[in-house]
Amino acid sequence: MEIELPNLLKQMYVSGFVIDRKQNRRKATDSTISEAEAKMLMKIVTDCAAVTTLETGLAFGASALAVCKAKEKMNSKETVHYGVDPNQRDYFEEAALVSLEKEGLINQFKLLEGPSHLVISDLIKSNVKLDFAFIDGWHTFDYTLIDFFLVDKLLRPGGFIAFHDMQALSKQKVLKFILTHRKYQVEKKYAVRGNEPRLSTIKFFLWRLIVSPRLLFSWFHWNYQFYNSSGLIVLRKQQDFEPNFDFYKAF
Repeated sequence: MEIELPNLLKQMYVSGFVIDRKQNRRKATDSTISEAEAKMLMKIVTDCAAVTTLETGLAFGASALAVCKAKEKMNSKETVHYGVDPNQRDYFEEAALVSLEKEGLINQFKLLEGPSHLVISDLIKSNVKLDFAFIDGWHTFDYTLIDFFLVDKLLRPGGFIAFHDMQALSKQKVLKFILTHRKYQVEKKYAVRGNEPRLSTIKFFLWRLIVSPRLLFSWFHWNYQFYNSSGLIVLRKQQDFEPNFDFYKAF
């Protein structure tokens, strides 16, 4: 049975706005996941009964609302969702925290205030184990790779990790690293197809090529985006794995 989206998240998708701590209306639709992606995150969390979860890039809180809502009825006092964001209290004026409070989900949420490379290491030191992680922080290759590298130390074998905005060539390069240097598999059953007509998907596919001609040579673009306008991809960790010190494979 599909879990219903939180009311505030529904309102955000209708209006395009959220309310921050200073009661200002903030346009959120340009910096968040889509409704179809939110529902897919909820499905993943429900399917794998994810108790301990994490996301990088909290922003206006759409993904945090979806993940925490999916875990709301779990029979576990250990349920926690970590949100990593260096700008939640200044640039975003606590918009995500306000929404989580209003939905009654704040008790299972912990803000890790700071960049990933500084705050996630504390979880590693504390031997935290994740069931699910959502990577949606700074989109450059180096920051995305660092997010993954640290989360991989926390994610239990069999756990899931999702990446957003995979139309970015930087993130596609990270995915190639993961598939060549670690033990993960793409979970195609969690692909977000959306409700748009096939013609709309193709138009969006072509528009991306016009905006970024380099996508013409992108294996990811042709294998995934031709059938799917969403930039969400989900992987499952098969096992803990560290290559030999001198291992290298082109990616």
